[in-house]
Amino acid sequence: MKGLWSGLTRLRRLLEAPPVPAALQERRVLRLQREVILPSKLVILAAVYHYLLRAPWTEEAASAFDVVLETLQQFFVLYTGLNVLAWLVFLLLRKLPPGTVQWTSFVLGFADGLFLGGLTLLTGGFDSILYWVFPALIVLNAICIPLATPQLVLNLMLSGFFLLAGLVEPELRSQELPVPQLPPRAQRKPVPPVRPDDIPDPGAVLQRLQRPTDTLARLIWNRIPETARRQLQELAEEGSDQDERLRQLLVDELNRLLPQSRYVVQTEIPAELAGEPFLLRLVILWLLTFCCYGVQVLAARQRQAEEEAEEFAHRTAQLHAAGRLAAEFAHQIKNPLAIINNAAFALQRLFGHDPRAATSLELIQEEVEKADRIITQVMGYAQLSEGRVEKVDVREAIEQAVAHVFPPGMSTGTEVQLDLRGPLPVMLMQRRHLTDILTNLLQNARDVLDGRGRVLVSARCPDEATLELSITDNGPGIPADKLERIFEPYFTMRPKGTGLGLAIVKHNAELYGGRVRVESELGKGARFTVTFPIRSIESTMAERALPAP
Repeated sequence: MKGLWSGLTRLRRLLEAPPVPAALQERRVLRLQREVILPSKLVILAAVYHYLLRAPWTEEAASAFDVVLETLQQFFVLYTGLNVLAWLVFLLLRKLPPGTVQWTSFVLGFADGLFLGGLTLLTGGFDSILYWVFPALIVLNAICIPLATPQLVLNLMLSGFFLLAGLVEPELRSQELPVPQLPPRAQRKPVPPVRPDDIPDPGAVLQRLQRPTDTLARLIWNRIPETARRQLQELAEEGSDQDERLRQLLVDELNRLLPQSRYVVQTEIPAELAGEPFLLRLVILWLLTFCCYGVQVLAARQRQAEEEAEEFAHRTAQLHAAGRLAAEFAHQIKNPLAIINNAAFALQRLFGHDPRAATSLELIQEEVEKADRIITQVMGYAQLSEGRVEKVDVREAIEQAVAHVFPPGMSTGTEVQLDLRGPLPVMLMQRRHLTDILTNLLQNARDVLDGRGRVLVSARCPDEATLELSITDNGPGIPADKLERIFEPYFTMRPKGTGLGLAIVKHNAELYGGRVRVESELGKGARFTVTFPIRSIESTMAERALPAP
């Protein structure tokens, strides 16, 4: 049982399409509906209008067929109006609520299937030539409805419409044609001709044909022409001398009636399996439904792989450029600092006996060492080009950063809470960059709380294209006049701070198209929020491929 469940889980993951931003999907479907599908459908409906409306409208339906036809004619008006309204909405409105395009496509697809099922009912049921429109609608729905559940439900409903039309059509025809229908051709054989030997007593046969209580005999007698009936009666009255002429005349008349009833039931021949053709057609529709979904999944995964490859290249190019700039900057500054440090050392040897000079020289050396440490940290940016862009699990990165700053085995006195809402995305970036962002913000919160208070770490996706990370503390807060400067390099509010922690946070966030903001009030703590686009180039690609609606 466990193995079966594991196999089903793997199958579900295999058939699961990779997530695509809803906005990108809706723009693609909107353009397709507005510029291709709905205009083409309206042209086809103009031709269908001529076909449907050529039948006369009656005040009172004469048969079941007329009832179905009139109902379909009335539905055709509503169906056409729905398509025209959808086309005008897509054409005129520039901004639609989220999900409108997808659900409108679903409703239009349902109406398509219902209308096509009605036409199939009127044009032969399982044998209707309109069957071949059903596969086309299945492919169209797979294109316009990328979500798995609505797509599969709608396409299976199309198969249901075809099946229902095929099952109802024979009943409709039987009410339209009250004459009993002959069995299938494989159950019929021609009636053999009547021979003179088949009528040993022509007088008795003639009496039976004229018997009022024998319905079948009277039916045959009434089909014989009047002149032939009189001649048969005259020959019968003349007696047995005319038996041969009477027998031959009966044979001729009965054989003349055979073309009007030329088949009899042949019970010994088995009937055809009538279910095979329509079952084959249903299987084709079902296979096409799942094949279209499978092709869509494969295409989505291929598109995702191509986008990730471009994303990797984009990230790597960004980081190489930042690394080269940082390396050049650090090199240009470190050289003068080395010269200053050497000169201070030489002056210290010359004037070290003078207390005032020694104090000044020591101050110079301390500041040079401090600047050297700062530049060494800045040179960490030069390692950006050496890093590797990879898929980073955001939830895992947050948990590791919290464990690093607030080790589980050590009591810091600060309460740490995690609020990781829903599924979090996988980011394409260098793992160290996200770790640096989280670690610096957590260390700042730990330092300002000084073993007290509470830190809340939260992560969520406010929409499908954005990741939001926030770290909130209930510490002393930040003065309003300092909020604008805390992200500046070398600006610090702590005596031992370098002023680069928040600058690194801002720099790393902006490397990936993100941004960082702070909210704080004195005495109420501070909240740092970092937002990232889940895909930095996806929106650019979408805008490049699809013009704004």
